[in-house]
Amino acid sequence: MTTLAAEIKTSIDDWMAVLRRTSPLGTLAKEGNLSSGALALYLESLRYLFFNSQLNIQLAFRTSKKLGLSELSEHFELRAREEKGHDIWAIDDLARLPREVVDGVEPAPSVVRLVELQKTLIAEHPICFVAYALWAEYTTVLIGDEWLDALASSGFRRDQVSAFAKHVDADREHAERGLTEIDRLWLGKPDRATILDVITRAGRIFEEFCEEISNEARRAA
Repeated sequence: MTTLAAEIKTSIDDWMAVLRRTSPLGTLAKEGNLSSGALALYLESLRYLFFNSQLNIQLAFRTSKKLGLSELSEHFELRAREEKGHDIWAIDDLARLPREVVDGVEPAPSVVRLVELQKTLIAEHPICFVAYALWAEYTTVLIGDEWLDALASSGFRRDQVSAFAKHVDADREHAERGLTEIDRLWLGKPDRATILDVITRAGRIFEEFCEEISNEARRAA
């Protein structure tokens, strides 16, 4: 039987192939049309996501411990150490942008929904949050270099988007490890279909995020 990790990887690969064909965001950036305002929205959204993800990793740790899932709780304990302070990267990036595009910026509504999805998944079962994290990290690896090149085409250097660039570097290892670990951590519940649906749910919200950043870029055109 195909492993759960292999099914998750295939699901993400297939989704990403469609996203590359249908999302306008990459093309906008490659053509130099990603505005400072769109970048501010993007970075503030990352800041919000990273900050709240740290809180939700702690929630997943407590939930796993309460359920007596020792290996899962140990997994989240390690993840809490690895993800600590990543929101500071986005704060530093935002500080390099013109004050007029940063003042008053709020996270994209889709990213607020993504954080709520994290909480929902933890309540359903902490292993669902492991699948979510694997989706996030493997997605970052798949689009990482391509997105950094696109941002450069719009005039934003790697050091101006360190919140993403540093995640690309870290997530190469994290995604590889996640694909190895999820089969060990998954004990058969919830079923495969439920866990694979995490990819669909998270991916749908990410598509909305791409559209919101694209809309902000178009407004500045």
